[in-house]
Amino acid sequence: MDEHGGNIEKARSQDRLSANKVIDFSANINPLGIPCHIQKAIRKALCFTDRYPDPEYTELKKGLSSLYGVKPQNILPDNGSASLIYLIPRALGLKRPLIPIPAFSEYEKSACLDSGRPVFLKPLKDFSPDIDIILKQLKGRDSLYIGNPNNPTGLMIAKDDMAMIVKEAKAKKVTVIIDEAFIEFTENHKHNTFMKEAPRSRNLIVIRSMTKYFAMAGLRLGTAIAHKEIIARLMKFQPPWPVNSVAVSAAIELIKDTKYISDSFALMRHERNFLYTSLAAFSGLKVWRPSANFIFCKIKAKSMTAGILRDRLAKKGIFIRDCSNFRGLDKNYFRVAVRTHLENEKLIEELKSTL
Repeated sequence: MDEHGGNIEKARSQDRLSANKVIDFSANINPLGIPCHIQKAIRKALCFTDRYPDPEYTELKKGLSSLYGVKPQNILPDNGSASLIYLIPRALGLKRPLIPIPAFSEYEKSACLDSGRPVFLKPLKDFSPDIDIILKQLKGRDSLYIGNPNNPTGLMIAKDDMAMIVKEAKAKKVTVIIDEAFIEFTENHKHNTFMKEAPRSRNLIVIRSMTKYFAMAGLRLGTAIAHKEIIARLMKFQPPWPVNSVAVSAAIELIKDTKYISDSFALMRHERNFLYTSLAAFSGLKVWRPSANFIFCKIKAKSMTAGILRDRLAKKGIFIRDCSNFRGLDKNYFRVAVRTHLENEKLIEELKSTL
């Protein structure tokens, strides 16, 4: 089984499907894709691939500073947020992480590379994180990984609860890594983010991704936001030129495109509600109310598993994310991304004949 969604080439080759017959609900990417005028900027950047990128990423940091509302000195770009997840424990010497599950698998994998010993915390019955247990288990740990919103459940931790966790972690000298890769898709994301707090704290790092909201999965760009001293420590372990010049050019132009940003949010708000309502109407599914751009589901029928459903839909050119390989989940759980209206209707239509 694939560890992540979005492995279209493998899935296509297995089912002998052409690229234009595939609808990928397994990867949580903005369905609008990159706008045409940004594609022109990418083609222009390709003319200069014989030159190294600016090693300081001055213009990129300036753009990210405007987008996120923090100073350039508190920003560290990298080759996707996953790269930062591996960089942080190595650079800061973190070996005893606390990881509430289910969670993005790279938290665990990065922690275990240098003989790290993670402790996993089970959620409450509704899959929301157990805040009391998190607070109690901080003692003896050196780091805490939290996806907000969580992947794969899509659940958010309230701002006040997160603030309480960060405060208690500081008292116990625990570094908190908040992965906000999907937060831009959520309501009130400017209120719920901890980007403004991170530059003032010596125990907090916020990770943001341009892969999801800005549809840059193939170009790769993630950002760490933290106190300038933490950024300096991370930079010492980062290889030179971690972000390619094409990704830099695309990102700089995307950040300026306020219409694309607002159109993306409007589409997501409408289609998230449509897809959630449509999925919740299936008597054979338990569906969690989403906060981001994907929806977490459980199959109730004993005769069906997420793996079987995935394989049947794949033969029809629809890919979903079987979540059975997430720690803490079983064979009944799957996740679907929110896509365009026609694509979402197609998913519902095929589910009616498959479930």
